[in-house]
Amino acid sequence: MSLDVDSVPVNFLMPVQGTPLADVRSISPADALKIIALFRILMPEKEIRICGGRITALHDLHPLIFASGANGMMIGNYLTKSGREPNKDLQMLRDLGLEHVSI
Repeated sequence: MSLDVDSVPVNFLMPVQGTPLADVRSISPADALKIIALFRILMPEKEIRICGGRITALHDLHPLIFASGANGMMIGNYLTKSGREPNKDLQMLRDLGLEHVSI
């Protein structure tokens, strides 16, 4: 079976105490950017959206997701974890000269 999706969410693990993956070490920011670039190479026609774990995996390098091939990102809180303040992400988009589009 093949799915023809328009948008692909990319999530990075956020280890949570009390879960089986609590002790898994986060990937490096460089590896996270390489993963995004690989998704872009493998799916050039798809929207690549960076979602959960963006701040955990990328630290201060999360603005580079767009240079690595991402089309968008989720802002605000996630299902079980707090995210970055939306106003900081919106300012980052303005600083990068990008538009904010809600979907």
